[in-house]
Amino acid sequence: MAEGRTPDDFGLEYAAFRDLHLDWYLRYAYVRTGEWTKATDCVEAVFDALSAGWAEALRSDCPAAQAWQLLRDYAGERTVCTEGHSWSIHCLLHEAQADTVLLHHRLGLSVARTADLMGLRDHAVRALLCSAQRALADFPPCIASRLRTTRSATARGGAQCEPRGVLRLPKSSKDPRRSLFG
Repeated sequence: MAEGRTPDDFGLEYAAFRDLHLDWYLRYAYVRTGEWTKATDCVEAVFDALSAGWAEALRSDCPAAQAWQLLRDYAGERTVCTEGHSWSIHCLLHEAQADTVLLHHRLGLSVARTADLMGLRDHAVRALLCSAQRALADFPPCIASRLRTTRSATARGGAQCEPRGVLRLPKSSKDPRRSLFG
């Protein structure tokens, strides 16, 4: 932080960060919680916390990563893994894996945009997507079929990863995992 600047001097930076991330944070929180009220409460709590500690966030290695951790924590507090939940990937995978799958496959973000939102590098997102694919390959089809999305990573030039020990199925196959990972 520049000498003599107070946290209030960073209002423009905070406003820009909020404008850049608000829409995607709301979408993420909605998919996680399944309710707009919970999603908006979650995102408001994140930005309240960020606003209060914005100067400290700017001094951190990566403000986006710090903000993402807040969002993940607040969304997790408002989410219950129950039968019939609209998007249960967080009940099955580690948090970072589930977040990358949600952003990239469910919300259709590029690997680069997913990395920007989470405060990661592109290669880290690709690695998380590949490890998620391998983890999901171990689940029975009755569980994996509930994770279908209409988006395809490979159609958008996204991460491609061949699961270890799993044969490549033809595109005509009805394997539900194919619909998730293209």
